Amino acid sequence: MEIGILTVFTGASGAGKDSVMDEFLKSPSIQGLNLKKVVTCTDRSPRPGEVDGVQYHFLTGDKLQEMSKTGKLVEQITRTGTSNKATPKSEIERLLNGENLVWRIDPSRAAEVASGSFFKHLFQETADVMQKHTLVLFITAPKEVINDRRKRRDLDKYNPNEYRARDEQERPHLEILVKKALPVENLDGKLDEAVDLAVKSVVAFNNEIKK
Repeated sequence: MEIGILTVFTGASGAGKDSVMDEFLKSPSIQGLNLKKVVTCTDRSPRPGEVDGVQYHFLTGDKLQEMSKTGKLVEQITRTGTSNKATPKSEIERLLNGENLVWRIDPSRAAEVASGSFFKHLFQETADVMQKHTLVLFITAPKEVINDRRKRRDLDKYNPNEYRARDEQERPHLEILVKKALPVENLDGKLDEAVDLAVKSVVAFNNEIKK
């Protein structure tokens, strides 16, 4: 059975994980690996231009709740604005069909993936091989850089108390990622260097796995 690779992008808010991942996916070396994004389910209606199975799997609220009750989701349903979201187990199982996947997740979930508990809990029979085929990229930046980015992004909505509370909540997960994930520092003005490291790391990982 040919198994794909799973590349995970994670990091604290303001570290720039989305920026790094977006540029990473444009690299010819990465496009050659044909990475597919892990697609989340949502119970909201598609917006103009959105395609089912591309941006999201668009479901009814009842269907999403049914998937939760029957163990077909890898996480609890979370509410964002006026809609609910969750990642279906079938998306991660694509790895077992030989597909190469990329998944952008928050540090709490990424810490579970990096430590192996995620696979052991949800994919008992194939946990070891799925873990072996997974690379977690931990996007980092100095604290002062992260704070400046948050201020520039949020403008008058910036609330340092909210971020302090979130950072404290995420601290144990970040400590796990420091030990278990591959750090990729994303400094201001040096996005290209972070992307280059991410690309080289994933290509090398893929080559090692496919030996």
